[in-house]
Amino acid sequence: MILFKNVKPITDGKIQNKCDILVDNGKIIDISANISASKADTVYDLNGAILTAGYIDLHTHGGGGHDMMEGTALAIEEISKYHLSTGTTTYIPTTLTADIPTTLAAIDNVRNYKSNYARIYGTHLEGPFISMKAPGAHPPAYILEPNKENTKWVFDNKDIISRITVAPDQNQSDWFTKECTKNNIQISLGHDASIDDEINALTDNGASSVTHMYNCTSRCSRRTTPHKHLGLTEVGLTDNRLYNEVIADNRHVPNPLFKMIYKLKGADKICLVSDSLAIAGNHGGEFFLGSGVSKQRIQIEDGVAIIKELNTYAGSVTPISKMVANLCQNLNIPLEECVQMAALNQAKLMNMTDRGDIKIGMLADFNLIDEKGNLLKTYLGGVQVKL
Repeated sequence: MILFKNVKPITDGKIQNKCDILVDNGKIIDISANISASKADTVYDLNGAILTAGYIDLHTHGGGGHDMMEGTALAIEEISKYHLSTGTTTYIPTTLTADIPTTLAAIDNVRNYKSNYARIYGTHLEGPFISMKAPGAHPPAYILEPNKENTKWVFDNKDIISRITVAPDQNQSDWFTKECTKNNIQISLGHDASIDDEINALTDNGASSVTHMYNCTSRCSRRTTPHKHLGLTEVGLTDNRLYNEVIADNRHVPNPLFKMIYKLKGADKICLVSDSLAIAGNHGGEFFLGSGVSKQRIQIEDGVAIIKELNTYAGSVTPISKMVANLCQNLNIPLEECVQMAALNQAKLMNMTDRGDIKIGMLADFNLIDEKGNLLKTYLGGVQVKL
């Protein structure tokens, strides 16, 4: 058994009084005052430090020099190591839009990999069911409109596909959302050119989040009449059924813009995501988003990854732990709310009942942080991470 003494855990979004936490077989079995050290084989006395649940990243393409679309065990292992080294103890590897055989190979690779590092919670398809009008860094040639024929592979792989980004302006996207929800696949709305009627149809059928808010999310617009419609950005900010993914790296979403999102949504409905790329955690060299025929060359400028040829952001190189520190230190958002946006909300969105908080029966995945949100140490299953 492992005993954490003299810690102040963040539970249910609140910093608790100093207590002890006992861990057995990787799970929390007791939280109380003055647990005897004689019960444990290993004791960590943390002297009143703040302990959080391990962070959860719902949207990440890679890190540590590798992209999940490479489809190799080495790629997933290095990505898992990278995330764990940054305080992310659970993550969802995310695809780049590609041909179906390449996508299937990538998700099958994740299915077969048994991680000793950060835990994997299915896969996130960030395509191919996005809009031709807002592809971002995704190759338009492989975008599909969902129908019964070209989505069969999704439901055949529902054991490993945990979430999908869908554009509401795609034909039959409401039908597809309903079917995914029936099969316990979470639908996030994004990469779209949709209007409120289309967005509401998907939300009514179970869609529950917005993919990287303010990045390829539609705005207020007109269609065929002078009547103005809200876009996904406005609906996402005002419909409380929808969580907002936010890349809080002060680039994809500048800090003043995050402050507005936070004011409208509150800490309860924001999920910090890294949208990290292979280049995250690396310096120098040539890197790509995706792999094979769909790969896009990326480079770092001003602390963010871009595709020079498209003049667009490709993704982030900032881990969630640094986003927590940024929001706490530069926007003065309460520490416990910053942590909530990094773990608890993600667990609620994805119905993860065994992680995302510090409670008896949950996984003993922890981050030790200081009062400014800086990451100090990480524990996986109660064991201190040393990479």
